[in-house]
Amino acid sequence: MHKPKITVHSSCNEVTRYIRNYNYFWDRLTDYLKLYFEVEENRYFEKADSERRKIELSKEISNNILLLDCEYIIENKENGEFHILSVSDTLTHACLNERSNPYCKTILISQFHPKNIEIHAKEHFYKYRPWIYFQSLFQDLDLWYFKRKYIKNKSNTLYFRGTSHQDRTFLYHLDKNYVSDFHPVDSNQYFNELIRHKLALSIDGRGEFCYRDIECFGCGVPIIRFEYESVLAQPLIPNYHYISIPRPSDMELYRLGTKEHAELLIKKYLEVINNDELLDFISKNAREYYEKNLTFNNILKNTHSSLNLNNWL
Repeated sequence: MHKPKITVHSSCNEVTRYIRNYNYFWDRLTDYLKLYFEVEENRYFEKADSERRKIELSKEISNNILLLDCEYIIENKENGEFHILSVSDTLTHACLNERSNPYCKTILISQFHPKNIEIHAKEHFYKYRPWIYFQSLFQDLDLWYFKRKYIKNKSNTLYFRGTSHQDRTFLYHLDKNYVSDFHPVDSNQYFNELIRHKLALSIDGRGEFCYRDIECFGCGVPIIRFEYESVLAQPLIPNYHYISIPRPSDMELYRLGTKEHAELLIKKYLEVINNDELLDFISKNAREYYEKNLTFNNILKNTHSSLNLNNWL
């Protein structure tokens, strides 16, 4: 049986390959594509951990496609069409410079903020689609999920640990009587602590979605946050998949929120923290979302469908 020829482009080396979960996913996606296509790999780049990689496509128009290690391009060698997948927290060269190219068919974006993308994409907005987000590293979230089910007395303390505190000044406005120590710990300690809490704080990093959000979904730990403005391929429903606070009209960036914003979040936290029925409901729905949309096998199937790759077969 004839397999159409494609080339997959990414940027990885010995340093980047297993830094993040998405780097490993690019390997899995490449193997998956080999089930349907004859795949040429253009992936190794010696300086992947220090600079963007310039690549060339047969039908490019910008002569300026610079890939980060969190991006991946699938190019049809027979007709020149291509798809771009990006887990970047911002819109990049690869996401923007080919948007008017008729051979550029789809641009999947993990941090899909509709208003922001529409501003940059203009009449080419239709090419951009929300995708999924990933957990950070390679922890077995199923293991932590099942461990959590047997922990009876969970802490009421609102849980968050992480980095980039200087970019998350909202944290400093939270009442310390209700929240955990913010400072990072190693991953095993982090997950051991996380599953012993009733509720975790979700707060934006450089993009609105954060690795911790996905990890909490997978572990069955409910999260609380101001309502997402960004969307995933399958929408997250406020107060169904996560505890949501409506965004105040004066909030520009949640992570830079004010003392008044922090008081709104703590008020909501106090309303829900002893409502075990609600927290169990959110936990169940978040875990189901993870199973359907954020496990590797389902990401592969859903991505195949979203890109309409059967049109190339």
